[in-house]
Amino acid sequence: MVEAVANLPTVHYRLDFSRAHMRYIGVCLSLPSGNAASGAAAWQLSLPAWIPGSYLIRDFAKNLVGMKARTVTGQPVAITPLDQQTWQLPTCDQAIEVRFEVYCADFSVRTAHVDPDHAFFNGSSVFLRVHGLEQQPHSVCLEGAPAHWRVATTLPEVAVDDLGFGDYRADDYEALIDFPVEMGVFEVVRWVSAGVPHRMVFSHPHPKTDFARIAQDVSRICSTEIDFFGEAPFSRYLFLVALDRQGFGGLEHRDSTALIFPRDDLPLMGETEVTPAYQRFLSLCAHEYFHSWNVKRIRPDAFTQLPLARPAHTRLLWLFEGFTSYLDDWMVRRAGLITESAYLDALAQTINRAVRGKGWSRQTLEESSFYAWTRFYQQDENAVNAIVSYYTRGALVAMMLDLQLRLCGGSLAAVMREIWREFGAKPLPEGAAIERFIERVGELSLGDFFEQALRGTEPLEFAALLARFGVNAEPVAESALSSVDAGAVIGGDDPRVAKVQVVFEDRPAAQAGLVSGDEIIAVDGLATSGADWGNRICRYQAGDAVQLTGFRQGRLHQWTLVLSEPVLNQWRLRLASELTAVEPEALLRRRDWLAASPSARS
Repeated sequence: MVEAVANLPTVHYRLDFSRAHMRYIGVCLSLPSGNAASGAAAWQLSLPAWIPGSYLIRDFAKNLVGMKARTVTGQPVAITPLDQQTWQLPTCDQAIEVRFEVYCADFSVRTAHVDPDHAFFNGSSVFLRVHGLEQQPHSVCLEGAPAHWRVATTLPEVAVDDLGFGDYRADDYEALIDFPVEMGVFEVVRWVSAGVPHRMVFSHPHPKTDFARIAQDVSRICSTEIDFFGEAPFSRYLFLVALDRQGFGGLEHRDSTALIFPRDDLPLMGETEVTPAYQRFLSLCAHEYFHSWNVKRIRPDAFTQLPLARPAHTRLLWLFEGFTSYLDDWMVRRAGLITESAYLDALAQTINRAVRGKGWSRQTLEESSFYAWTRFYQQDENAVNAIVSYYTRGALVAMMLDLQLRLCGGSLAAVMREIWREFGAKPLPEGAAIERFIERVGELSLGDFFEQALRGTEPLEFAALLARFGVNAEPVAESALSSVDAGAVIGGDDPRVAKVQVVFEDRPAAQAGLVSGDEIIAVDGLATSGADWGNRICRYQAGDAVQLTGFRQGRLHQWTLVLSEPVLNQWRLRLASELTAVEPEALLRRRDWLAASPSARS
């Protein structure tokens, strides 16, 4: 056994799934004798505190159970904890095996989930980092799973059986934790885009899901994005799609992505419509696929050598997530899968999320990026008043930048291609360097625009810009069902009370003294609940003073809520007709902006 270990790459992991019924992955980490790589007298092992692409300290080490170490001849080796996620053990003249289990009960794209039906994991939740050996090759053996399971991953194979079990290898530790793995019984569809083989794996789908249609549609998106950049940065690609009742999310990797989506929102055989729910799936695929270029390879300097034990701060998430959030829906339109009107509806939803509330007046886009770890990823009920999203406001900035460039004969597409050529293989520096680069490529002075968009807290004036592209932007009320504004989100599922969930600053609920968490039981003496709150309020008119009765932390309260006119804080986007007073040039610009690609039209 000593000889076998010596022939392995420097760091070797053996994963066992025989206790999947208890949600455990068994891990055996094999360390070579001595510590020649670093010359230290002790090994240090740690588990990442976060996963790249999801900017929150998650403390994955909390799920490690029963860690023990022995030499290959069975002698115990002492393990000393140094902090919550780092351990130390002495080196010796024999190879050492470190064994532990990982409890996997988080059904998300960020961590690990195991049950008797399947297993999914990210390496950052499972593989201990061996300090000093991060740049050495790492190998993995998958074993001990139920006989009918299969494996889906892009982790490079060394020697695997027909089901995918056996030995895999990664060039280094950072690469190792960038290959998510799905195991179990699943459906697989395959296609080739621009000469690159693609797979999409569906876990627990509806039995009548139209997999062939989904593959055809997503393949068009993939081909469109590869054409957008001019090349694919990978030799193969894998979509891992976990389906459940209502989950939603995605996480990018270098040549794969992990997605969660509601199974009933995917099209069934015989259905041909692109519903808003299915359009959301296509946009999710487009978003994570685009990250293969923009985030996984074009990435800020702060992400080049990831400090996996602590946050990695950047002020550029508006570019990495915001630009991607603008271009994901645009790619679905560019692929010819949705109409111009459907695209504008999706764009309006993005804009409306960006302008809702007053958070944009309190935090800049650069601040939103920098504080993602503590503010965006840890939002509370006051977030709408306090922060701005680098996703949605970043997308709005990307749209405005794209349209300004197009007015001068350029486009954001041309800029992104140049960013890819310049920074696809080297870090993108922090600061204003990328702003100057965009100005140089676009041959346009954008200093005032960037100052306002990235470091300002003023409203972004986009309506006039859209009008020059034949798109009418009309301000509308948040709810078309009510003729009044209460200035709060009030509702919930409790049949006894209507719960105050969000209070908007400087609007009626705030002026009445309501705060989040208050429970309203009556409106003008009539019982109410979350389900009928809206019906009660819509019967009033602006200016009416409504008497509310309820509880705050168990104490009876009364409030006088003076309703106001609906706030026109949302936007509806519509195509300007050739019959309206719109300049012909605007229609030509719109055609160029929103046209499907020639290959999609053929």
